[in-house]
Amino acid sequence: MLRKTILLLLTTFIALSLVSCSDDDSPTGPDMSEAPDPPSVEDIEMDLSIFEEADTFGMFSMLSEKDKPLRELLPSVQNEWPPYEQAAYFASFAQYYMQIMGALPSAFFQEEMWGEPEVSGDTWLWEWGYSIEGESFMMRITATTTQDERQWELRYDLQSEDAVLDDALLIAAQVRLDGSGGSWQLYDFEEETPVFNVDYELQGDLTTFVDMRIDEDEDGRLIYESDGTISSLVMHELVYSGETVLEWNNNTRTGWVQSAGYRDGSTVCWDENFMETDC
Repeated sequence: MLRKTILLLLTTFIALSLVSCSDDDSPTGPDMSEAPDPPSVEDIEMDLSIFEEADTFGMFSMLSEKDKPLRELLPSVQNEWPPYEQAAYFASFAQYYMQIMGALPSAFFQEEMWGEPEVSGDTWLWEWGYSIEGESFMMRITATTTQDERQWELRYDLQSEDAVLDDALLIAAQVRLDGSGGSWQLYDFEEETPVFNVDYELQGDLTTFVDMRIDEDEDGRLIYESDGTISSLVMHELVYSGETVLEWNNNTRTGWVQSAGYRDGSTVCWDENFMETDC
């Protein structure tokens, strides 16, 4: 279900990006300087810089289909890797996962595609769409401000030979007005249930908490926590079966890794020089 929803998202985004929604003859709308900024996860950044010296960090973003033999080789050699390199491998996967899934709100909440808004009380509404060769599509974005947060929804209507959808919820987001965090959800386009959810906490420029999880019917969860000194990364059913845990100290550069797929599930540590050491 998650894959099907993402495919629809990508198809829709490509279609809309090819359609110009601007209209120079549109009547003057509300003061756009008062319009709320669209939700974005660009401020969410897991600090994984401790792993940048590892050869295995950034591996997932560098690999492609042409590297398939290397992909197949990786799991068989990991038990021989030192703990710092292994932890960097896991961190690289987490970074890649965050980049892929975290990009969806930013991709669809793009103001240049929205056209002129309407305002009713504390709610802003944007609508746009197209109709071509018997297929019509209409998308609506609403932003409603409450006392503590701004709630966003992206809904759409679709009429085609393959599907008919009416006011279907695609993405929702809740952003705290004080900038301390929020959440967003990707919805099943046939049933109004979330198939992916992200919660996050911020303290200034520091991301202190990220919780990314797939719906209950599919395993998969990533939890990142940091107080600026001690950071941890927990992945459930993402890389291997079971749980993978990393913890490190950003000041001393020491840390440990534990995963069912590495060293028979033992906890393995590295020192300030990134060398394996007793835990």
